[in-house]
Amino acid sequence: MIVEAVLLTGGLSRRMGQDKAGLVVKGEPMAARLARLLASRCGHLTVLGREPLPGHKFLADSEESAGPLSALSKFVPTADFVFVAACDLALFDPRLIDICLSLVQGFDACLPVADGHPQPLCALYRATAWSSIAATVSEGKTSMMAWLDSIRYRTITAEGLKASGIDPRSVVGANTPEEWAGMTGGV
Repeated sequence: MIVEAVLLTGGLSRRMGQDKAGLVVKGEPMAARLARLLASRCGHLTVLGREPLPGHKFLADSEESAGPLSALSKFVPTADFVFVAACDLALFDPRLIDICLSLVQGFDACLPVADGHPQPLCALYRATAWSSIAATVSEGKTSMMAWLDSIRYRTITAEGLKASGIDPRSVVGANTPEEWAGMTGGV
C-alpha cells in the first residue's frame, strides 16, 4: 500500500510563543526532523504551511491561522493513504504509520487516542476520506473533529500503542514551553 505524508507547519504557535516548526530536538529543527522521519516510511511528503522544506513538495497556507482543516482542504492526495502529522510531535515514532495501516481495514482513518481524545493530527487517512473535507469546510465547519464526524475511523488506545512498542506520548503535540520541556527534557 502506498502512503504519502502531509506535514502541517503553519499555525501561529500562540501558546508556545515561537514557531514550533523551528524548535530543536536532538540538534534538528522539529519540522526537518519530522519530514525526515515521515519520508523514511512514506513515498512522498508534502509540507503545508508558511515555509517550504528543501527536497519536499510545498503548499503554502492560503489563509494565516485558518487552521489545519483549511490547509488540508487544499491538498489533493496522490496515494491510497495519507499520514497527517503536525509539526509539534516532539516524540513522533514512524512505526505508527505501519501500525495504523494494519488497523485501517474497513475504515476511512486510523487515529491514536491520548488522554481520551482522538489525535487527528497524527493519523492515517484513506485518500477517499478527502472528499468529505470540502463538504465540511463548505458548511462553515473548521475543526478537525467536524471532519472526523463525517468519516468512519478506528482508534488505537494508549494501551494498544504500548503493546506495539510505541510510547503513547509520541502521538501528542507540545503546545506550550512547559509541555515541550516535559516531552523533550530540554533537548
